[in-house]
Amino acid sequence: MIAAQIVGGIAFLCGVLAFLQKEDLRFRYGMVGFCFIMAIHFVMMDATVAAIGVTVNGIRAFVSIKTQSRWVMWVFIVLLIGVTVPQLSAPIEALTIVGSAVGTWALFSLTGIKMRSVILFNSCCWFIHNLWLGSIGGSLVEGTFIITNLMTIYRMYVAAQSSK
Repeated sequence: MIAAQIVGGIAFLCGVLAFLQKEDLRFRYGMVGFCFIMAIHFVMMDATVAAIGVTVNGIRAFVSIKTQSRWVMWVFIVLLIGVTVPQLSAPIEALTIVGSAVGTWALFSLTGIKMRSVILFNSCCWFIHNLWLGSIGGSLVEGTFIITNLMTIYRMYVAAQSSK
């Protein structure tokens, strides 16, 4: 359990660095690293749905760097649902699927403040799940993502207003 929390702590640092990025490309690359480290954490926590979901999210974040194709977006949403729903063991685990599906749509359809606002919803879904799971690292990660993302959205908003 301690090893899982250490891995969660490493994911935490990678995730915070990602959310501090104002540039979309750097944000997306940071999310790739975060997702794969978090997947290891969830495997160590025996959270199958979360581990599968965050792995798909990592692949999705990487692919979203290369293409914004709606077809690819739908492939990821269907893949996410197809590989996670059969693994559900508690209704609250569905929050990770809903959040990730909406996050997928955001990464392929939105940019800037709009993208980060939808990602904020995704983080709220994962935060509730991680509290339920008892994942200290995961809860801290998502709680910090919520705060960091709100700060970055605000900074981006202020920058947009001052350039008008």
